[in-house]
Amino acid sequence: MPRPLDGVVVLDLSRLLPGPFCTQLLANLGADVIKVEHPDLGDYMRAVPPAIDDTSYPFLMVNRGKRSVAIDLRTEDGRKVLYRLAKKADVFVEQFRPSTVKKLKIDYPQIRRANPRIVYCSFGGYGRTGPYADKPGHDLNFEALAGILSVTAARQVGQPAIPGVPVSDLASALMAAFSIVASLHRRERFGGGEFLEVSIFDTSVSLMVLNLARYLGTGEVPLPGETIVTGMFPFYNLYETRDRRWIAIACVEPKFWRRLCELTGLEAHIGDQFVSGEVARATIGKMAERMRERTLAEWIAAFDGEDLPITPVQRLDEVVADPHLRARGLLPGVNVEGRRRRVLAHPAKHHAAPARTPSKAPARGQHTDEVLRWAGYTAQQIRELQAEGIIGPTAP
Repeated sequence: MPRPLDGVVVLDLSRLLPGPFCTQLLANLGADVIKVEHPDLGDYMRAVPPAIDDTSYPFLMVNRGKRSVAIDLRTEDGRKVLYRLAKKADVFVEQFRPSTVKKLKIDYPQIRRANPRIVYCSFGGYGRTGPYADKPGHDLNFEALAGILSVTAARQVGQPAIPGVPVSDLASALMAAFSIVASLHRRERFGGGEFLEVSIFDTSVSLMVLNLARYLGTGEVPLPGETIVTGMFPFYNLYETRDRRWIAIACVEPKFWRRLCELTGLEAHIGDQFVSGEVARATIGKMAERMRERTLAEWIAAFDGEDLPITPVQRLDEVVADPHLRARGLLPGVNVEGRRRRVLAHPAKHHAAPARTPSKAPARGQHTDEVLRWAGYTAQQIRELQAEGIIGPTAP
């Protein structure tokens, strides 16, 4: 059964996490992703530990099933190779600052001349316009500027806390993949290519939807611990248990909150679900005292079978061993260089044509010869480009 993106060719010039995660999702759905790397440097993610058999595990997670070509885009001849590849591609993804794109002469007008039907995704930090357009940035910067860190604090010290997940990078990767597929759909229905701009900053701001609604609706600036999703109410909070573990209680519906109060002997607080201010803090304190009376395992056992949205705050080793994760097949084992390794499955289930789970990440420039032959180069032309250092030799 054909997969949704079978036959779609993606030229991927991105590095590190956001762009590669985006194109990994496309590869899972059948796209032929051609990763364009510098002959010497390659993707910086290749050097991120831990390494398994000389391959970075983080790199493996977001580059499986792709083909790699090594091209020096700083040279005119290298750009000619890229333009020729673009003629046969459907999607072009770059993750450079605007000034770098212009300097390399790989902006949309240049690529469109090679292929008017191409979907060009400019996947950058701040977008192509605005005062920050050419500023460097990483996930932490986008979270800071978008206000995400302003409502995320370490409970004990009250200072902004760095989330344990690069939220902005990964959310924008999903946004980019979604937008690319939408642009491909538009092209098939109405014709023509498109310039698609995905900003990590813009995506980060969109994640602040609830906080923006509160500020725009009331003028109140949301603070950590004082919003519905950061511990303002007793029914939606984190509580420490006797063994210094944590339990997540999200009893939003009144029926759930009522049953929680009954099970914990706090029936007097059933009417305090949506209170605020000092009353809310007092109720949170009562619930916190009660939760510290038992261990995490004891509380989970007590709530078992009660049909309540209450869960343990799991460590990663517990997540990997979670029976629901196994049932969903989220970390399938694949053969990597003769060894069984667990990788991330595609997070959506396509039942008509299941997404694939590629196993191997390419070595830098591994498919250079193969891809250039696909683009119409002869063996002699490839040897000449290699001899001039325009393209890298095929990796062993």
